[in-house]
Amino acid sequence: MLSWRTKKQFTVLIILAIIILAIFFRYGLKLLPSPTCFDNRKNQGEFEADCGGPCAPCELKNPKPISIFWARIAKVRPQAYDVATEIENNNEVLSSVNIDYTFTLFEDAVPVAVKKGKTFIFPRERLHIIETNLETTREPTRVEFKINNIEWQFKAAEIPFLAVELKEFRVEEENGIERGIIEARIANRSPFNLREMEVRFVALDEEGNLLGANRVSVENFLSSSQRTVKSIWPKPFLREVAKIEIEPRVNIFDPAVILKPQ
Repeated sequence: MLSWRTKKQFTVLIILAIIILAIFFRYGLKLLPSPTCFDNRKNQGEFEADCGGPCAPCELKNPKPISIFWARIAKVRPQAYDVATEIENNNEVLSSVNIDYTFTLFEDAVPVAVKKGKTFIFPRERLHIIETNLETTREPTRVEFKINNIEWQFKAAEIPFLAVELKEFRVEEENGIERGIIEARIANRSPFNLREMEVRFVALDEEGNLLGANRVSVENFLSSSQRTVKSIWPKPFLREVAKIEIEPRVNIFDPAVILKPQ
């Protein structure tokens, strides 16, 4: 059993400890570094360490990879080829202003032509990337598509609503020469006047083989207006067209593309 003297000493120690803790919480906490989005800690309402809540979205810290569904090649004239691939952005809130990519044509295992390019992509967007008229004197047997670099960003933006109201393929003859033509009617249902729009055309056969791919630029596309856009190939496709994909796109992140409210 504790003596009276020991109990008194124990009580004094407890009182001193309480005083020290009170002083620490009043003044000591002020000396500790404030929580930041770069301290590798989950300490200010973040969903994970240094992301979510008051910090940048966690997707920006750990973005999901781009899905690549296929890459295909189509011969459009002697020693010239169109290539296309279909990709999808799996991120819910991230877009990319700059995707660096490369198409490589191979004859068996030997590269015979290379084309580099850049594009952009919106959150959850599925699209085709197209390069035309790759020239080579060889006979390529396959194409490889590779993403070299992606610059992700979290930026809310209103994407113009561009509706494809009509699309058709036909063969026209002029001066005894037949040409393959895909025609599309695009409606600008957004409140914006668009300085520049690009329309991407992809033609596939019944088995999903690429017959042709092209990109056509359209300037000064006014709000609530329509445009008929054509893609012309120097000759009809070798196989019957079973599917036509039309993608009107506006790079709203490019400062050269001006979007003006009507």
